[in-house]
Amino acid sequence: MLEQLSGQDPARGRKRAFRAIAVTCVVALVSIVGGFEVSHWLENRHSQGDAKRDDHNADVIEDAKKPFDWKMNPGLSDEEPWTSWVLDRRLAPEEQAELKGLRDDRKAIWAFVKKRGGWRVAMEADSYKLQLTSEKQKAVVVTQLAARAVNCRPSPVKTSISIGTGGTEVWDNAHFNLTADDSSVPALVFKQKDPTDSPEEAPFEKVVSLGGAQSPGFLILTPFLTAPKLCDWSVSLKYNVNSGKTQSQTIAKDDDGRPLRVTGLRGEGVDSWVWSDAGTWVHSPPVS
Repeated sequence: MLEQLSGQDPARGRKRAFRAIAVTCVVALVSIVGGFEVSHWLENRHSQGDAKRDDHNADVIEDAKKPFDWKMNPGLSDEEPWTSWVLDRRLAPEEQAELKGLRDDRKAIWAFVKKRGGWRVAMEADSYKLQLTSEKQKAVVVTQLAARAVNCRPSPVKTSISIGTGGTEVWDNAHFNLTADDSSVPALVFKQKDPTDSPEEAPFEKVVSLGGAQSPGFLILTPFLTAPKLCDWSVSLKYNVNSGKTQSQTIAKDDDGRPLRVTGLRGEGVDSWVWSDAGTWVHSPPVS
């Protein structure tokens, strides 16, 4: 009655009300969906930002790691007697008699020499065992080895004692023909085409791969010095990280902080004692 008096159509009023409710619902639904999409976009963007920051932090940590660590230790432990020894003085007559009584007992001779301040020489006695490890995830490759003699001085050797020669332990052996003029020399290896042939020198071409899941690298480094000198020496390792720029690392001391050292050929004026196949000592006094 009132609607009729007001001149409005009741059906039209109800349609408008329904339309208003529908619009309100659509707007609310759009707001909910839009809010969810915005929230998802923000979360995704935040996650991407976190991932980039994590990658950056990981790169910073990776770059801060040293390319590799090393352990450098003498080729022989103190307990290993070896076969060749030297002293920086001549033996007194009573010491000569004591040495003769030891015959070819290597342990007894080493104890005799060590007590008098002597040391072992040649081949494995001059060598060092080098172990390389890397905590990097990127590949680290050692591509080249070189060495040089430094701080050379005249050999102090006055007495030489030998009961034969020893061979170097078989790892990935590299040796250096050092000179007393501070020249850098490349690493070499001994190779045999046939077991009956004499070994020949060839370039050391092995690469050492570190980093990632690679195992530690092991090398035996043996210096040879033909000059009658006592020299410290160092080894230089050329390497690259992830196939990048070639870099260099020099090692000049062992794990105990002692210089790498080699005794050259003994020269003149040396009192020589050699154990012969006949089971006797051959004594060769220096020529006056």
